[in-house]
Amino acid sequence: MIPPNLSLSTLHCILFTLAVLCFGLYRLLRVPPHLRHIPKVPLFPLLLSYFSGEVEEQRVKRLVLPFAKRMQTDVVLVYCLGDWMVQVLETKLGKQLLENPNVWKQRQSQDMLLWRLIGNDNVFMSNGEMAKRHLRVVRNAIQRTMPIDMFADLARTTMSLMGDGGRVRWDDYANRYTLDAFGRGVVGYDFEALSKPSGSFVKRYQEVMAAIANPAYVVLPVLERWLPRRQVQKMIDSFVDDLCKIMEEKRKNPGNDVLTYMFQEPDMTEVEYRDNCIVMFVAGHDTTAGAISSVVYFLARHPEIQDKVREEVLAVLGDDEPRVEHFLRTPYLNAVLRESMRNNTPSNATLPRICDIPVQIGPYVIPPNTPMVLNMCAAHHNQTVWSDPDAFDPQRFLDDAKAEASNWVTFGIGPRKCLARNFSLYEQRVLVSMLLREYRWTLPEDSIHRDHLKNGFQAFALSLPENLHIDFTRITPL
Repeated sequence: MIPPNLSLSTLHCILFTLAVLCFGLYRLLRVPPHLRHIPKVPLFPLLLSYFSGEVEEQRVKRLVLPFAKRMQTDVVLVYCLGDWMVQVLETKLGKQLLENPNVWKQRQSQDMLLWRLIGNDNVFMSNGEMAKRHLRVVRNAIQRTMPIDMFADLARTTMSLMGDGGRVRWDDYANRYTLDAFGRGVVGYDFEALSKPSGSFVKRYQEVMAAIANPAYVVLPVLERWLPRRQVQKMIDSFVDDLCKIMEEKRKNPGNDVLTYMFQEPDMTEVEYRDNCIVMFVAGHDTTAGAISSVVYFLARHPEIQDKVREEVLAVLGDDEPRVEHFLRTPYLNAVLRESMRNNTPSNATLPRICDIPVQIGPYVIPPNTPMVLNMCAAHHNQTVWSDPDAFDPQRFLDDAKAEASNWVTFGIGPRKCLARNFSLYEQRVLVSMLLREYRWTLPEDSIHRDHLKNGFQAFALSLPENLHIDFTRITPL
């Protein structure tokens, strides 16, 4: 029955508007006809997962991998970031995709605020000659510095804040440690994240990332056009402006850092310097923070492994300052770090790739201009590749398990593999080895992570443990 105060023409307008909205959503969410030959992960459970804020690794384990197992396939179609994407769930097929010279990274629209933040003209997003130029400049700059002493200095600062131990929110410490490591090692700037945890820069970065990670806008990026978030755009632009000021200061005061060495290469524009600085900040800092949080968690859950890796560290390092050559003689520590990053992969998927010709991935021909990704989280938990994939077992990365270990793809595959992987690995090795010398640690009985490690929702599909409290006990005198 029509309400008495509602005219027939108004009702027609409402019904027409609803019909247009429904048709628009149908067009957005339907599988294109040319992709219907690829097994599709059911849409409705995916949407429920996205809008509930479920994190990527839980969605992969709960929806994507069980579906792939039922369909007996390692290539599936998944609705993601406002589009239907082909997701590859196995390493060999991932190599087939990422090492194909005809495949390139999809240029992202700045409708999604994540891409507004990091830009397209950087080593992560570029293609062709621009990509070769960026890879050369960034690789050369990173290879000129490996600040082990700085990592050790920051580790000592972290432990001085921890004192005799007690209950510590470890994900917060890991985030602050890696932010300062990035600041001093990459841009030659002290963010003072460890000494000033409520500092304006740290707080603003956290606010920007939290605002970007609104589930509705991550699922339907078109909402940025329909319902633009002007305030969030201003936050992003202000944050980028502050990083640009740091870059300007670095030009005037060069040092022993990645940005200084990048500036010595004349082959980049100002926009390219800026975009590279921002993407290294966002991707490099967060992923390493997540990795450091994860490995401390797994060692808390497995005290026998913690004892074994501590024994190795003490035998190799003793009381010495950490040096690169030490970590050539710590195979078990290296295996622990790799297994931690397999179990809780810091970055769950590669950036989307496309091709202007059909691509064969396994049994499927992928039509031109279809977004394709390697889902690294799925590849690391694929039961056809890994024995007992949910178990934490560093032994799988030692000499007698090379076949399994060859499927480890935390830093990607092929020519676009993460350039800063050694920077990240040494950042982790130094802090974890120094922690092992000074502390034992356990997981509190009432921890929300008691059954499994819980990550926070991220727009970048990163695995960042959240509210991770750890009980530390000092084993050496202050």
